[in-house]
Amino acid sequence: MTAIKTHKINKQQLSAELILASVTLFWGATFPIVKDAITEMPVMAFLWMRFAIAAIVLAFLAGRTGFATLDRRGWTVGILLGALLALAFIFQTFGLELTSSANAGFLTGLGVVWVPLMAGALLKKPAALGSKIGVCFALPGLLLLTWHTPWIINFGDLLVMICSVFIALHILGLDVFTKGYDGKALTFVQIATATLLYLTGSLFFEPVSWPQTWSGSLIFAFVITSLFATVYAFWAMTTFQNRTTPTRAALIYTLEPVFAALFSIWLAGDRLTVLGWFGGALIVFGMIFAEAWPLFMPEKPSLN
Repeated sequence: MTAIKTHKINKQQLSAELILASVTLFWGATFPIVKDAITEMPVMAFLWMRFAIAAIVLAFLAGRTGFATLDRRGWTVGILLGALLALAFIFQTFGLELTSSANAGFLTGLGVVWVPLMAGALLKKPAALGSKIGVCFALPGLLLLTWHTPWIINFGDLLVMICSVFIALHILGLDVFTKGYDGKALTFVQIATATLLYLTGSLFFEPVSWPQTWSGSLIFAFVITSLFATVYAFWAMTTFQNRTTPTRAALIYTLEPVFAALFSIWLAGDRLTVLGWFGGALIVFGMIFAEAWPLFMPEKPSLN
């Protein structure tokens, strides 16, 4: 009975991790798409509309049953996580204006480095040895992906690096605070909170808060970023991330810069060096190493 139960748990965790991996595919695609969209309208105007569309869809999906799971604590958690999310996207999108879409994708992946470090300091959850080794592969991989000579971090790169810190905090928050709540309802609270913050910022600091023209590329950007990279992605994170560990989730998210590179090459015409491709391979290897680590660990003797 014990062996069967353990297998079932592992299968559920694997399914959750595959769903989280699919999230990174959509996130990677958004970098060149968003970079193009914010040439047509201001950053916070784009963000509030993207998140407002997502919030409306999530409200319908959650329904009364979903919102019934949210007590006062649930609403508070959703608002706090939404604020972290808003900060992450503000820094990322403003940074995207000043750096390449591929570079932004790679630097966003630095969140994988902060998660295990913050988990130990804030949550008293030291990372497993396999996850630590995986991070050790991922970090130089990220550096190689963004390497150029001479090495200069421009302001856009710095903004995206700050974004990665807030992403790590959001990942940890999802792990700690989301159990017991409906994923769609809690995601709605996060997205709605971010929408209000973006709209307020746009009304106060930007010349326009609505598209002057509706081009085909802009409509396409809203569809991809709102429905796939926001509704699906953050519902999946809120629902499935707590079925794995924060460090393993963060390692899965290192696929995002790899997909960002591929979509940047395809959609934006970016090119990667040999070092860049090697860095991407290190990231993937780091994730695989962390996933395969339990296979090398001796099983504990059963007490039954």
